Amino acid sequence: MAHDEKIEERSTNQTRTTERSYSSYALLIFLYNLIFGGFLLLYRKWKHPLDSLTALDLCLLGLATLRASKLVSEDEITSGLREPVLEEVDGRKIPQGHGLRQSLGKLLLCPTCTGAWVAAFFTYVLYLFPRYARPFLAIMAASSISQTGDALLSLVYTERDLILQRKEKAQERGSHPSIKRAPPIISRPS
Repeated sequence: MAHDEKIEERSTNQTRTTERSYSSYALLIFLYNLIFGGFLLLYRKWKHPLDSLTALDLCLLGLATLRASKLVSEDEITSGLREPVLEEVDGRKIPQGHGLRQSLGKLLLCPTCTGAWVAAFFTYVLYLFPRYARPFLAIMAASSISQTGDALLSLVYTERDLILQRKEKAQERGSHPSIKRAPPIISRPS
């Protein structure tokens, strides 16, 4: 492929990712609200629904949503689900196609956006099937806490490694990084 063809293809891909499909967005918003309406109708007719959320339920929902939205939008194990609407160009994932396909691709690229759908689904399931939903939410919440702990440890180890590198460089130069030299005292003549 010639250099000019690569540039043209790259600009076409960039144009494709910046196009907005408002009718597709409207369709997704409509679908989201239609599902919510269906949940409300089902909830009214259900015999043993959940009456209210406890603080524990809300924590489980939040942590499970965090984990599941990352699972859907970023984890390798679900890449097959994202493949029909996303493509990788120059190491970046971008939405494929136009219209609804592109809008779904953009939705899946954003863990926060995906999280709104996941949170709604988990909440509906919790209200309709609390006995079965809570163990699943607890598993996802525990996974979320574990993932958060891993991220924090990674930050700590990265900082530790940077400090060790600075110490090694300082020792190579012959000074100690923790010993700071005081600025020279300038005496003023009286």
